[in-house]
Amino acid sequence: MNMTLAEFTEKLVPISDFSKGKAGKIFTDVEENNNEYIVLRNNQPTAVLISLKEYKETQEKAAKLEKLLETVENMNLLKLAKSRDNTNTTSFESFVAEEGYSLDELKELAESVEFE
Repeated sequence: MNMTLAEFTEKLVPISDFSKGKAGKIFTDVEENNNEYIVLRNNQPTAVLISLKEYKETQEKAAKLEKLLETVENMNLLKLAKSRDNTNTTSFESFVAEEGYSLDELKELAESVEFE
């Protein structure tokens, strides 16, 4: 959506306008015309005023996007897991032996540890 500078500046509304009796007009414009406003405080953008309809649509899109990203991440993890499926694996017992320990030593060590 391309917007001219003039159109953009019309969307800027100082927060003081809300206390000058312009709030009703602004809210009506948002509700009826689905217009958006950027609220300025101390000449700095601090908030965006959008219609409830636009907000709900944005939330729905965000939820769908989040679900899509989660699905993509799961697919990537599954792909990674499948690529590692055919690699040589080592049993836990072999790993422990390679590190120079016995299973009995590990069991004894585990029993000596206290959790608070």
